[in-house]
Amino acid sequence: MKLLKLYSDNPNFKTIVFEKGLNIIAGLQSSSLSTDSYNGIGKSSSLNLIHLMFGGSFNEKISNEKKLKAFLSTYGNFYLKFSVGTVIYEIRKNFSQTDYFLNEERINKTNYPKKLSEIFSLKNNIDFNFKPLFNMFARRYLPEKNYYSGALTQQGQGSNDYYQALYNLTLLGIDTTLVKKNKIIADELSKLRKTEQLLNKQKLNINEEDSLDLQDELSTLLDAKENFIIAKNYDDLKRSADELTLSMASLRNELHSNERDINKKNRILQTSADDVLDISKVKNIYNEAEYHFQELVTIRLDQAENFHLNIQKARKHRLEQEVLKLIEKNNIINKKLTIIETKRDKLLKDLDSSGALEEYNSIVERIRTIDKDLSELTSYQTVLSQFEKDKAKLELDKAVIKDESITFLAENKDHLDYIESMFRGLVKRFYRGQGGSLKVTNSKSAQYLYDIEPHIPKDGSQGINEVKIFCYDMLLIALNPNLIGFVAHDSCIFSGVDPRQVATMFKVVLEMVKDYDLQYFVNINKNTYDALLNEDTSKEIHEASAGVDTSNFEHNIISMFQSILDETDKAEIKKSTILELFDAKPENTLYGKTFG
Repeated sequence: MKLLKLYSDNPNFKTIVFEKGLNIIAGLQSSSLSTDSYNGIGKSSSLNLIHLMFGGSFNEKISNEKKLKAFLSTYGNFYLKFSVGTVIYEIRKNFSQTDYFLNEERINKTNYPKKLSEIFSLKNNIDFNFKPLFNMFARRYLPEKNYYSGALTQQGQGSNDYYQALYNLTLLGIDTTLVKKNKIIADELSKLRKTEQLLNKQKLNINEEDSLDLQDELSTLLDAKENFIIAKNYDDLKRSADELTLSMASLRNELHSNERDINKKNRILQTSADDVLDISKVKNIYNEAEYHFQELVTIRLDQAENFHLNIQKARKHRLEQEVLKLIEKNNIINKKLTIIETKRDKLLKDLDSSGALEEYNSIVERIRTIDKDLSELTSYQTVLSQFEKDKAKLELDKAVIKDESITFLAENKDHLDYIESMFRGLVKRFYRGQGGSLKVTNSKSAQYLYDIEPHIPKDGSQGINEVKIFCYDMLLIALNPNLIGFVAHDSCIFSGVDPRQVATMFKVVLEMVKDYDLQYFVNINKNTYDALLNEDTSKEIHEASAGVDTSNFEHNIISMFQSILDETDKAEIKKSTILELFDAKPENTLYGKTFG
């Protein structure tokens, strides 16, 4: 694939015409808008727009993406022209609509990924669609996503995401048959765990005694059916139903009686709440009659008041406790009543009104009812037994796959050593004597069976981590030169990276552009761009050499740069700058205006 042109029918948009090899968009900004975000000058937006043209979506839960969608929906039509082999295609997209147009053929959003995969003939070479493949080789930048958090996060997902890991394993040339089988088993085990939780809940509701009682009744009824005596069997069933009816009536009477007692006690409680002896009123009456109590009498009146209040309090507490006991008793009665009602209803249903045949049919129907109840009561054991068998089989299958995966890695050691050697070779271009490692090992817990572990010493620092990402991405393109032939990076890949390593990145890119017919697209900021062209070298050298002996410092730094990028390389970088964006005025940004 080669990108040819990205443009819009909005005259404010800065058309991007792509070259076959290296393509640079330089953000030569100088104001406070110098950020890699949607409200900047459009460096990162250029790559993001390409993703959107290829079916990328907006996450409207993220404020920046919601604003971008609103902005693009009123901007006009966008066009992306590209070639696959000798065939040229053009995508037209208006973001106020859901459909895409490919060579003026309308394609709805659902079918668009499939159509792109057919164009790139991915079915014969790889088993995932074009869009995730494009993500693997074109890391875009969104502040809320972690595309650049690690070498393996090209899809912007967490490090344990199954499909992200599957894509990486595939592009490393590792057979993923076992990985997919392992995923199916892991999913089935997950379903079984949910089933196990449901079974454990159901087990709490099963009464083993009910099953035994029903079996005894069934045995009796089967004997009665075999040796049918019309009057006795009919009368037995009817007598049982009548006994249950009497029990129900007794329980209901008890319920009503308890309810009356509860209401009566509640009324007493309500009345007693207002029945308070106020001794002060007694004192006031006698005072008005100019009769004065002696001190001893006053003390006894106070004692009488306290005595009365204590009696009243004790009475209230006793009534409240009696009400609670009656309520609890009614709850128990209601539960008993529900059980008896269910049994009585089943018996009544099984009984016919009269006649010998009706009596016989009643016994038959009762047998059927018991059979059904027994089936429901024993279903737990049946399901549990099958569950244990399924779980054991899946655990065995998982163990077999685990064993096969260990054998697979051992049998494919030569290939694993080869990809590690290629990765180390790239890393050594940046760090002399340190090539790091790239291991594919058996995972202890991950769904995807294998762990991929690219490592560079001290890769915890941002700059070294970005170099690791770059080396890993170039490794994938070297292992799959005929798959897509395109790589893209955002300027954030240069964050914290030493100027020497940045220069090495472009040296590697220039070599791979020639060796693999690669198209490389990148956006860079002013500092990185100037450093590559050595326009600000002297200033950086003086800043870096403050407080040290600089007699040979400047010469050595310049020599170091010259040993990485020669004048031909620098001329190629300058020639490959397909667009320069500035932020001094809105019309000099990618969209010709700022927003957000």
